[in-house]
Amino acid sequence: MNKKVFSLICAVSCSFIWGTAFVAQDMGMDYIGPYTFSAVRLLLGFLTLLPFFLFSNLKKLKKQN
Repeated sequence: MNKKVFSLICAVSCSFIWGTAFVAQDMGMDYIGPYTFSAVRLLLGFLTLLPFFLFSNLKKLKKQN
């Protein structure tokens, strides 16, 4: 894949996520409190990034052996 195409896909994806986050936050705050909402957001972010972190560490371990 071309770097420019990949960069464009990343930029559009980030813009979409950023733009829809406000709507999700506004709707979510109607049902739960601010601390619970923040905790769930942080947990979802952690669970989303965890596979990338584990994959990068596994890759480094294989290079060392």
